[in-house]
Amino acid sequence: MIKKILIIIPVLLVLALVIKLTLVYFQQKSEFDFHTNIPNTIKLESADFITEGMIPMECSGKGKELSPELHWSNLPEGTRSLVLLMTDYDAPAPFLKIMTIDHWTVYNIPIRIIALPKGSTSTALQKDSVNLGQNFKKGIEYKGPKPPIGMHNYYFRIYALSAPHLNLNNPTKKEVMDAMKGSMLAYGELRGRF
Repeated sequence: MIKKILIIIPVLLVLALVIKLTLVYFQQKSEFDFHTNIPNTIKLESADFITEGMIPMECSGKGKELSPELHWSNLPEGTRSLVLLMTDYDAPAPFLKIMTIDHWTVYNIPIRIIALPKGSTSTALQKDSVNLGQNFKKGIEYKGPKPPIGMHNYYFRIYALSAPHLNLNNPTKKEVMDAMKGSMLAYGELRGRF
């Protein structure tokens, strides 16, 4: 009986890991497919790092955890608001992707705003009529990169919406993404590494 239990436990653990990996794979695939039907025409850049470059230490969870400077251009005609998302798909390690980490969820960005300064806080953003959704710790502040294993990729994506406002209250990133379906006009992407 004990031998059977000792065999069953590792089998169940492996099965649970396979199920988890499968679920995460399809969840991440749906996020990468999310914007395939809209043009990638918005230019999203940072004064702090170049695309596929290293995110500075001061913008990480190992440093001062300051949000990087971000600016954008080439919004399509009809844009009435913007959404900015920062996501890590490599957690806990690039060779073992079993989690998606939502670092920053910023929505209802007015089109008069064309940049977010380095170290943007939730208080400053909210004073500027910007709303924030939950990060992976259920807070609303920017959470900088702090990967436990290996070099991770961090995707900053900005979306131009035809909707002037997403009527949400303390949403998750998924709820923001669900709410903006049907009103996305274009997007832009900037990938940093840490």
